[in-house]
Parts: sequence; structure tokens; C-alpha cells
Amino acid sequence: MQTDSQRTTPRRRGWVLGALVIAIIIVVAAAFLASGDPDGLERVAEDTGFLDAAEGSPFSIIADYVFPGMDGPMATIVAGVIGVAVLFGLLWLVGRMLARRRGAGPAPR
Repeated sequence: MQTDSQRTTPRRRGWVLGALVIAIIIVVAAAFLASGDPDGLERVAEDTGFLDAAEGSPFSIIADYVFPGMDGPMATIVAGVIGVAVLFGLLWLVGRMLARRRGAGPAPR
């Protein structure tokens, strides 16, 4: 059985959901504002002629922020929303583990 300090309060749930909504709005806006031009480091490598010598990363979850099988801004939006969800999930798990390690719920107000 959970104590009052361990239960998620509606107020806290509202803040978390609000933050997630804001993050998703930012993802959608950024998808339409994103430039197709290479970033600074990639541009310098291209201009100086050593871009072809670069090695790829050992893994790529969602390469170039584009979800496979989709085109245009929607592919970037889907990739961004997946990134927000993964990051939220990881941070939530870390928070739960730290709360259990302390043996207490959230700090008193």
C-alpha cells in the first residue's frame, strides 16, 4: 500500500502532462522550422573536402531525425515524438529508482 507521499497527486500529474504537451508542440514547430542545409561542422567538412572520409556512427536509432518510410516534416515529427517519449520514459525510471533508494516519496512542500 502506498503512503500519501508516494501517490502521484493530480497537481503533479498536471505538470507532467503539461510539460509533455509543451515538448510535443516544440517538436512540431521545430520540424517545420528545421533547415535542410548541413550544420556548421558538416558544412566545413563539405567545403574542405573531407566529408567523404568521415565514418558513420556505430548505430543509428532514427538517422537524421527522419522516421523511416515517411517523407517531409511528418517524418521529423514522428522521430521527435518518439525521442520525447523515450527520454521521458528513461527520466521517469531514473526518478522512480532514486525515490526508492531514498525510501521516501517526494520532498515535502
